[in-house]
Amino acid sequence: MNRRVFLGTAGSLASVGTLAYATREPTVTLEIRVWLSEHAASYGGVTDRIQEYLERIFDLEHWSLAVSSGGAVDVSTENGAAVTSGGEWPAALASGAIGRRDLSPVSDVNLLVTDGQMEAAPTGYGIPHIASVGGAKHIAALDSFDDLFSSPEADADRWIVPNGRPSRTIQILTHEVGHALGLQHDHGVAYRYGDAIVASPMLSSYAWSSDYDDDGSRCGTNYPDPADLDRKLSLAFSPCARRELAEYSGGFLP
Repeated sequence: MNRRVFLGTAGSLASVGTLAYATREPTVTLEIRVWLSEHAASYGGVTDRIQEYLERIFDLEHWSLAVSSGGAVDVSTENGAAVTSGGEWPAALASGAIGRRDLSPVSDVNLLVTDGQMEAAPTGYGIPHIASVGGAKHIAALDSFDDLFSSPEADADRWIVPNGRPSRTIQILTHEVGHALGLQHDHGVAYRYGDAIVASPMLSSYAWSSDYDDDGSRCGTNYPDPADLDRKLSLAFSPCARRELAEYSGGFLP
């Protein structure tokens, strides 16, 4: 499935007319701020678990990392994709940027996590500097980063984990943050790993979806036929995704 051009979001931002895009050369500190919907905030420890994973996954040599919490926000839908694709979350951030709402966006990634379903796509959405995803209850059930990789089904050296609902949810969250930083689906890779096929964050479950129509990645690798292979997930970005992140220098400012 190709990325869609979403005009409603652009319209929401343009109607406020207050967010200006800026370039910072180089990006010294990458800022990610996490908000929860009020329903998502009812699960204990969700913000801490999200911050823990973001601090490990995005701890790259290109920048220092600042992950913070924005608290809980009132939204009209728990649908992790529609809250951004329908323009509500971008409009809320735009209002916060000019002081019309008690909500302070950061320059790089503004992530909203809801209590939305994670069974049927789309479960999240990402546009430049803005992302949202459902699955708060699955993140609440997620093991700590180190405990997840202590499973005999995991590979701590390659950051490979089983395709369970909690681990898939945190990978999709990583996927949407990747979109907010400019990554596309073909920055993801899939590869054979014993009797399994492993998908990196930007490809995710598209690796075994009949709806995905690309044959290969920007890394120069082809996607293997999933056939009857087991499915596993990687939380590590591909080499071409990491190269793209190394070039990131954008942000938005009020």
